[in-house]
Amino acid sequence: MGLNKNIEIKLNEQFKKWSGSEALLITMLPNSGSNRIYFRLQNSNTSAIGVYNDNFKENTAFLNFTKQFLNSRINVPFIYSENLSENIYLIQDLGDTQMLQWLSSQRTKNEFPTEAISIYKKVIQELIRIQIIAGRNFDYSSCYPYTVFNEESIKFDLNYFKSNYIERLNLSYDSQKLGSDFNQFTSYLLKADNAFFMFRDFQARNIMLVNNQPYFIDYQGGRKGPLQYDLASLLFQAMAEIPENIKDLLLEYYIGLAQKFVPLNKSEFIEHYYAFALIRVMQTLGAYGLRGLIEKKNHFIKSIPLALQNLIYLLDKVEKLNSLPELKKIIIQITSIETKTNEE
Repeated sequence: MGLNKNIEIKLNEQFKKWSGSEALLITMLPNSGSNRIYFRLQNSNTSAIGVYNDNFKENTAFLNFTKQFLNSRINVPFIYSENLSENIYLIQDLGDTQMLQWLSSQRTKNEFPTEAISIYKKVIQELIRIQIIAGRNFDYSSCYPYTVFNEESIKFDLNYFKSNYIERLNLSYDSQKLGSDFNQFTSYLLKADNAFFMFRDFQARNIMLVNNQPYFIDYQGGRKGPLQYDLASLLFQAMAEIPENIKDLLLEYYIGLAQKFVPLNKSEFIEHYYAFALIRVMQTLGAYGLRGLIEKKNHFIKSIPLALQNLIYLLDKVEKLNSLPELKKIIIQITSIETKTNEE
């Protein structure tokens, strides 16, 4: 018996215990790029999403985070049943309307839909509730792999970008000087207040729309961190292709709301925001480099030019780059390659 069939049987047993009868229809859902395996289980009365993940600590983080979010009335899936000894659990079926797919379906002639701005504002409202309200008394003891967005996790992202993207290109740079710039950049990022819940992968791919309301999934990598990172992850998601003027509008909207809950120095917040956007885009390029340039997965290769457009935009926005000459030199080389490609 194959692994997936065995998982399907175990999930159906769990579904029967929860709902009272076996599933009449079981559908395996597309892989999200993680090691988690998802099934939709349905009978005549109800449905649920069955999840299998052999990483016990990740399962514990997801379930504990979910319970805390639900206590704070955050829109996340209900937990129906769990059996961690078998690495499985059942959660609420939020349907099939993923925000990124919805955004793509609403676009006409590459224009950013007005309705999408409204949805993004709803997402930002909920993001602030996650970060500040739910994060106020959050129990971070089950975080995995990191409890806080610290020096180690920042340097991991920077070196991930270096090994999976920079080193795949024919660039001229001094590795020692780049390492020094990475250290300086890390120290700068660590100056931002990091007393909030950080989703880590806050993007439209991890948001479901239910009756036009955003619901959140895939937050098991969450940790304590700065406000700016998740906002940057949302607005600089390459595949979302949010125009610059809309990014600016949504940034101002976020700041206006966040200031009602925590004191913010607006200029310092924005300066750090663009710096966190830069490390997020660099981390994304590292992922695209690994999955696309190394593993030759076409979807990720197609995403690289969109991420590079974000890098071009950030080149003039991140003031800190002026004191990081080797990193700035590399980014200029990378973005010039993209510019030449577009001109051809």
